Amino acid sequence: MTRLSTLPDEPVTVTPMRTFPVIRDLVTDVSFNYVKAQEVPSFAPPPNLRPGEYRMAQADVGRSQEFRKCIECWLCQDVCHVIRDHEDKKPAYAGPRFFIRHAELDMHPLDTLDRRDQLREQHGLGLCNITKCCTEVCPENIKITDNAIIPMKERVADKRYDPLGLVMPGWRNRSRKEKRSSRPGS
Repeated sequence: MTRLSTLPDEPVTVTPMRTFPVIRDLVTDVSFNYVKAQEVPSFAPPPNLRPGEYRMAQADVGRSQEFRKCIECWLCQDVCHVIRDHEDKKPAYAGPRFFIRHAELDMHPLDTLDRRDQLREQHGLGLCNITKCCTEVCPENIKITDNAIIPMKERVADKRYDPLGLVMPGWRNRSRKEKRSSRPGS
């Protein structure tokens, strides 16, 4: 955030968010964001674990901790040109805030739900041009583009366009099982 004391001695102009309809003065209707939030599937733990039995390594906890700092100020949504300038694409595009949420859940070691198809088909991850505007305005300094959007795009592309996966379905699962069985003590 910018402290007022660091600004030059010039008039400061404050305007409402451009992307969302103005209700009155500086108040905008951000209900679009709450509709999109309901479309993101929640955490799906393994069925054999009950609450209280969840165990994770600290490294796994730390990986998604950055995304939990989001204060939902909607600035990333406001500067996103897909939401702001392309009204026709808005219903099919979730925006940076919800790409962060997907990334947080995707990085959770106990989450079992694969959201990659939903990201591509219903939330429009492919429409993001990676301009990094969202990262630049984030008051919590979350690296939205580098740590959430780009890795999610890579995961979606891996699933959709993996040539070995088309020729040999399940090859990734086999290689994981082989790695587990080759570990000492397995």
